[in-house]
Amino acid sequence: MPDHWRGQLVHAEHLARYRLASQLAEGRRVLDVACGEGYGTALLAAAGAEQVLGVDADPATVAHVRDHHGLDAQVGDIRSLDLADGAFDLVVSFETIEHVQEPERALDELARVRAKGGHLLISTPNAAESLVHNDFHVHEFGHDEFVELLRERFGAVRLLYQHNWLTSAILDEAGMEADGGSEELDLGLTKVRGVGPGHELYLLALCGDETDVPLELTGVMAGTDEAHLLAHRLDDALRTQTRLNQDALDAHRRFEEIQETARWMRSTWSWRLTKPFRLHNKLRRSR
Repeated sequence: MPDHWRGQLVHAEHLARYRLASQLAEGRRVLDVACGEGYGTALLAAAGAEQVLGVDADPATVAHVRDHHGLDAQVGDIRSLDLADGAFDLVVSFETIEHVQEPERALDELARVRAKGGHLLISTPNAAESLVHNDFHVHEFGHDEFVELLRERFGAVRLLYQHNWLTSAILDEAGMEADGGSEELDLGLTKVRGVGPGHELYLLALCGDETDVPLELTGVMAGTDEAHLLAHRLDDALRTQTRLNQDALDAHRRFEEIQETARWMRSTWSWRLTKPFRLHNKLRRSR
C-alpha cells in the first residue's frame, strides 16, 4: 500500500522492480500476476503498454484495482490462470512465488501464458539473506535453487540482483524535493561496498527465448527515517541492557551481604546457645 509505506524502504524496493519492468512494457500485452493494490500495474500501463491485466487472488483487491486505478483486473490463482496460452508479451510477478503452494506449477503457468518471443520478469527474496521470518511465506528460495527452477522452463535466464545500500547524495533543490519515486534524478552514483551474487536480498530474473534486450539498471531512494528509528531503538536497547546489568549487580551485592550476615550470625554465642532449641523445633516439624 504506497500511501501507508510512502517514503520507507519497502516502498522503494517495490517501485524499483516496477520501474525496471516498465522499460519492457511499451507496445506490449502485459500481465501483472499478484498485482496487489495496482500501483505497479498502473506504472506498466503508463509506460505505454498496449494492454495491461492485473491478476490477484483477493476479490476486494481486484475491485480496488478497477475502481481506484481504472485498470482491467481479475481474480485468479497463479497455479491455474484462466488465460489463453501465449496471451502476453510481458509477464511480471514480484514477490509472489514464495507465498505459493506448488511453486513449480505456478512457474509452469507463467511460462504458459508468455507469448513466443515474450518475457517473464520475476523476483523473490533470497532465503540466505532473510533477516526475519515471514509467516506468510510458504517457502523462500535459495539463489541456486530458484535459478535452477527457471532454467528448467526457459531457454534464457538473465539474472539481476536487488540489494539495499545507504546512499549519501548531493542534490540541487529540485532533487531534494523530489518525492514519490516518479521523478528521474540526474545523478552520478558510485558504491563503496560490493556484494557478490548469491548474497543479494532479492533475486530478479528476466526469462524468455532470449533476454539480450536493453535494460537500464534502476534504483529508488527511501528516506533515512527508518535508519534513525533503528538507531534510537538500538540506543534504547543498550540503555535497557545497561540498567538490567546494574540491577543484576545490585542484586548480587545484596545476596552477598545477606550471606555475610548469615555467616556472622552463625558465629555468635547466642546462635550457638540457641542451637538445641532450633533442633527441637526442627524435630517437631519433621513429625
